Amino acid sequence: MELRPIAGLIVGTSAARGPFVAQAAARAVLADPRTDNLTQTAWGGDVEYSRNYYLLRWETIASSWMLPVAATPPQQLPLAGSLSALSTSIEGRYKVRPGVYVAARFDHLGFSDIVGATAGRLPWDAPVTRVEAGIGYSIQRNLLLKLSVQHNRRDGGVLERRANFYAGQLVFWF
Repeated sequence: MELRPIAGLIVGTSAARGPFVAQAAARAVLADPRTDNLTQTAWGGDVEYSRNYYLLRWETIASSWMLPVAATPPQQLPLAGSLSALSTSIEGRYKVRPGVYVAARFDHLGFSDIVGATAGRLPWDAPVTRVEAGIGYSIQRNLLLKLSVQHNRRDGGVLERRANFYAGQLVFWF
């Protein structure tokens, strides 16, 4: 669904729900194949606003699903709740002058904890954060030069990782 309440503003949303494991696969693996629980639910929302020399965008996606369990490993399962993930992206662009723009983006992907019936809360996966900034220059109408820097962080506790990337791109279209 999309709404355009005022000039330059676009608001959108979407939702979906459905099985993510085929019934035949669930019956082959699970002792109690209750396929009605093996569904994924996702919701997305986005907002875009542009005016004069700038453009701003925000987007988020939330997803939740039940994990099928084939057997119960000691001290971890059965799971007492669903798994979920949430991603968010915010970006902006500003035209400094004709043919030149600066842009920035922030992205984050986070995960819920696994809640076990006997082991309590355990981390499911490590959150990831990315920040990127760049500049673009139109050499001519169909030739664009882009330069950017990106910082990534994955917070995996003891295995926290950080990385910086630098990129240049020449885009030609016809």
